[in-house]
Amino acid sequence: MVNALSQPADPVRIMARVGALLEPYYDKGTPQSIREIEMEDWADALGKYPYWAIERAAKWWKSEGNPQRRKRPLEGDIAARCKVELMAVRAAEIRERGGWRGNFMSHEERGEPCSPEAASEILARAGFTAKTFGQEAAE
Repeated sequence: MVNALSQPADPVRIMARVGALLEPYYDKGTPQSIREIEMEDWADALGKYPYWAIERAAKWWKSEGNPQRRKRPLEGDIAARCKVELMAVRAAEIRERGGWRGNFMSHEERGEPCSPEAASEILARAGFTAKTFGQEAAE
C-alpha cells in the first residue's frame, strides 16, 4: 500500500495540474514557449511526489486555509505542501520498515504500576530526593 501511494507522478500530469493551478496568476502576454519551460521546471521540482499529493497541495494553495493564496505559488511552496500531505504515508513506511509497534502492548508487557516506594528508589538513584528536587531552580 505504501509503495502504491508513493509512486512518482507522470510529468505530463504534473504539468497539466500546475498549469491549472497557475492559470489565474499568468500574465496573458507570456509566450507559450516560456510557459512550457516553466512547466518543465515545475515537473522537475515535483517529479518525486505522487500525483495525489500534488493535486491536494494545489487545491490547498487555492483554499481559504492558505493565507498566501492570493500570491502566485513557487515550486517550493507546492513541494513543501506535498511533504505535509505525505506525512501519514511516511509514518506508515517507517512503521513498516522498522517494525514499530506503537502503544499496542499487552497487559503482561506493560507490567504492574510502579509503587510509590519503588518510584522513590528510582528517583534517589538518579539523584533526585526531597531535598534536591527543584532546589537548583529555587536558588
